[in-house]
Amino acid sequence: MRFLRALCVWIAVLGGATQAAAETPTYPNRPVKLVVAWSPGGATDILARIVAVELAKQLGQPVVVENRPGANGTIGQTQVATSAPDGYTLILATNSTYAIADHLYKSLPYKLDRDFVPISLVAASPLILAVSAKLDVKNVKDLIELARKEPGRLNFPTGGNGTTSHLATELFMALTNTSMTHVPYKSGGPATMALVAGEVEVGFVDLGVAMPFVSAGTIKPLGVTGTGRSTLLPDVPAISEAGIPQFEATTKFALFAPTGTPKLVIDKLLGAIKGGLAEPGLRDKLNSQGVELIGSTPEELRLGSEAERTKWGQIISDRKITFD
Repeated sequence: MRFLRALCVWIAVLGGATQAAAETPTYPNRPVKLVVAWSPGGATDILARIVAVELAKQLGQPVVVENRPGANGTIGQTQVATSAPDGYTLILATNSTYAIADHLYKSLPYKLDRDFVPISLVAASPLILAVSAKLDVKNVKDLIELARKEPGRLNFPTGGNGTTSHLATELFMALTNTSMTHVPYKSGGPATMALVAGEVEVGFVDLGVAMPFVSAGTIKPLGVTGTGRSTLLPDVPAISEAGIPQFEATTKFALFAPTGTPKLVIDKLLGAIKGGLAEPGLRDKLNSQGVELIGSTPEELRLGSEAERTKWGQIISDRKITFD
């Protein structure tokens, strides 16, 4: 019985691989699905819809964005991990799901190196460290002094346990020897609005999402989480130059396909993403939203993913971060 079951599995795998190989020369000959593991309207969803338009131009077939939110992005990631490896189901993932989640879930249904083939690191977006307009601090130094003086008093919102905004705050507290209280929300939008309303005092929020509130003066930016300053906020220092040189935390957006996807398909998708990202005006359009286009090779994405996993795994272990 075990032999027959194993034989059936082997035949199914072989059949899927054979079908994928047969379709490769004419790929793509039908619409491609691009999964986003987050709700519509967020930073990943917005980027995915822009990228989908450009990919469709390059591939000559529609690229349809499908939102599969839930469980901090792991539901959508799992769906793609178990999809046919034929190039017709892809995911635009964030480092929350491909580099962080593995350290937080004891029985995660997928493994990055086992279930996914890297295609390209598409883009990266810094966060900003911002405080409520009601909080009497002017810079990062003031914030650190206040947090040390009154441990646990300051509340910080995030888009949920294990999200980039959460891990960025944990890294900040670890490097500054401070203590603040975590208030998780269902996504980054409500977390940002809580900061704007003054319900919480300090938080790391997506740069593009935060800009209207910075302009309106309802939140105060203290630092940018990238390796340098943002052109959108040239007067706001990077946190690394504000007295915390080891600090860096950005949201990274990467394109993956299920393991087993033929190399010819991966190569075609890589060419399409690089061609799409090179479209005139696209870089300026996304830069105006705080998103930096990258367009890496698969190997560069693989190495970068490993580095991200190591970095955030250490923070999660040191800070003893678990799900409630």
